[in-house]
Amino acid sequence: MIKSISELLSEHTNQKVGSIMASDNKLLSDQEAKNYMSNDVVELLKKSLNIHWQQTTVLSAQAVHLDRWGYKKLAEIIKEDAKQEHEHAMINLSRLEFFDADYQPLSVQPPSWKRHDMIAMIKYNLASVQEASQAERATIVAARAAGDEITANIMIPLLQGSEDGIILYEGFLKLIEQMGLDNFLSIQA
Repeated sequence: MIKSISELLSEHTNQKVGSIMASDNKLLSDQEAKNYMSNDVVELLKKSLNIHWQQTTVLSAQAVHLDRWGYKKLAEIIKEDAKQEHEHAMINLSRLEFFDADYQPLSVQPPSWKRHDMIAMIKYNLASVQEASQAERATIVAARAAGDEITANIMIPLLQGSEDGIILYEGFLKLIEQMGLDNFLSIQA
């Protein structure tokens, strides 16, 4: 039996469409991320969330306290840091929501900080951002191990913010060491 050109084209087109659909289905199944949602990543996101809520709470209180002391410049720096920590907490919340992970109840119980001891306050803040950077770094590593580049990439700016905080608070401590606490405080008004 001799087929017409239109029959041959139709047959060829149907074969192509079937082949393309089969390859698309294979591509889709190949693209399914195995273990995309890692329990380790979710737990590290929760840890990061709690650290950032604690920092938001403490830094907000410190900003009010420093402003009351009359250290307006330092209070403004701490207030901006508190806003950044709030943004970081919201990023963690958004990612946990994406994974439909239960992050309740939040356990925001920051350790107490000494209100009238500037050096202790700065050391407290330094320890807090160091803890945050460790959690963020661990989240990036765990996310990449699970094949979750999106979470890893989301955490990079948070890690950078924490590392900026480390530089800031270490810088404050170096200034105090070099110029003395009274001189440091005198330039914060």
